[in-house]
Amino acid sequence: MKRAARPGEASDSDDSDDEDAAERRALAESRAGGGARAQLASARATAASDRAGLERAAKTILPGGAPWLETLVLTAPEPLSAATDDDLEREVAFYNMALGLVREGRDKLRALGEPYKRPKDFFCEMTKSDGHMAKVKENLLFQQKKMDAFEQRKRRQAEVKYAKALQAEKVAEKSAKKKAELREVEDWRKEAKQRRGGGLADGDGDDGPPRPGKSGKQKNKDKKWGYGGVQKGKKKSDARSIDDMKSFNPQRGKAGGKKRKGGGAKGGGAKKPRK
Repeated sequence: MKRAARPGEASDSDDSDDEDAAERRALAESRAGGGARAQLASARATAASDRAGLERAAKTILPGGAPWLETLVLTAPEPLSAATDDDLEREVAFYNMALGLVREGRDKLRALGEPYKRPKDFFCEMTKSDGHMAKVKENLLFQQKKMDAFEQRKRRQAEVKYAKALQAEKVAEKSAKKKAELREVEDWRKEAKQRRGGGLADGDGDDGPPRPGKSGKQKNKDKKWGYGGVQKGKKKSDARSIDDMKSFNPQRGKAGGKKRKGGGAKGGGAKKPRK
């Protein structure tokens, strides 16, 4: 015996059936759409490589024998030779080519008597916006600054390398000069030793006049006072002074000293009478 379905349960089953049907339709459309997209891509590739078809279309748009004033077609005399990997060089080549062709077209229009300057009240917006051209200019300036910085860094590295090489050369030259001078001094010493018959020690190669000897007066002073200055007040408590008994006085038990001249009271002797 079957149980009757409640109203809420019936609505839930209907919603699930609708969702399943929608998913099946979406899957079928995606499969069909994928095939259509593949066919469209194949057709576009065939059309892009259809040279004969493009030439036929060009003839229908622009028939042959049309005057130059109707086409304004200008062709550069030489192909573009700029490097494809250098954006700045390529843009400069485009600019120079366009400038040359514009001048050529201006001369042709002048010869035909046709106006070529834009009227003052004529407004024509560029295909590329000002913001896009500002970005292009900013990119070109950035590339130029980058190249300038690279060249400057390269030049600075070359200068540093040259300075190091120059410094090393100066050091080597100074060292060689010093060695040559030392070799000359050594050779001179050997020659001087050979001339004098040998016996010269290092540093004795003085060829100046002989130094004068000490005079007799100086010798007497050295003998009396000792070499090196006055020896008065020199310390006497050494072995020589202890063994020396010449100045000992046994009566007084002291070493005899110099006797003072005169005697009596302090001041010595009698006073001289006044005249």
